[in-house]
Amino acid sequence: MTDLPFSLAPLALPTLPDLSGLLAVPLVLFGMVALLLWSGRIRQKVLVNVLALGVMLPMVQLCMVTLGVQWLGRELQPALLGMLPPWIG
Repeated sequence: MTDLPFSLAPLALPTLPDLSGLLAVPLVLFGMVALLLWSGRIRQKVLVNVLALGVMLPMVQLCMVTLGVQWLGRELQPALLGMLPPWIG
């Protein structure tokens, strides 16, 4: 009763795309803004705060979250495939 009338091909979870190319853009922009802030050319405190907190902090968080998702995807894929019932694959 548990046998299905059709056979499924070996099931694999979709792989995550390589995100290193997408992460290069925020990291380069982060470096450029950091160099600009480090040079001390900007004298307005409000603009410094906007650049540091409004631009740089979200870029760092985006990179950290993206790398975490990519790492967890590689680590969890074998565990998730091991939890599937044996008749699937």
